Amino acid sequence: MNSSGLLLSLASLLLVVLALTPFIEFAGDLSNRNIVDIAWKPLETETQGVKVGLTLTYKGTVPLTDVNLRIETFCGGKTCQSQEASTKVLMRGERLDIQFFVPFNASSVRISFESKIAGLYTLKAVTETGVPGYGFPG
Repeated sequence: MNSSGLLLSLASLLLVVLALTPFIEFAGDLSNRNIVDIAWKPLETETQGVKVGLTLTYKGTVPLTDVNLRIETFCGGKTCQSQEASTKVLMRGERLDIQFFVPFNASSVRISFESKIAGLYTLKAVTETGVPGYGFPG
């Protein structure tokens, strides 16, 4: 291999390492299993349901970009309420707050989180839970 071929190979390897570094750091954060704190509390009870506040605090070392948090409440299998919160960048220690409404006839709540790890890799997490009192575990 001549010197220009060697330089090209080294440059390619360096680019691959640079592109993978945020993903590897994020994987390390995940292995600690404490990358986000989620806190919620009922804010007020209304005649048709409960207004809830949810705070997601990011504890990872790699910045998240294009962050979107969506909460959907389902009533009888159909979306009855939907709320979103978003931010361009979420750094360590920063939080994303959202308020949403859970009607008394809600059967479940779905929380969807989507972002990009350092602007490069798409991250998506979705969880759904039953609403206590509707026949589902809370």
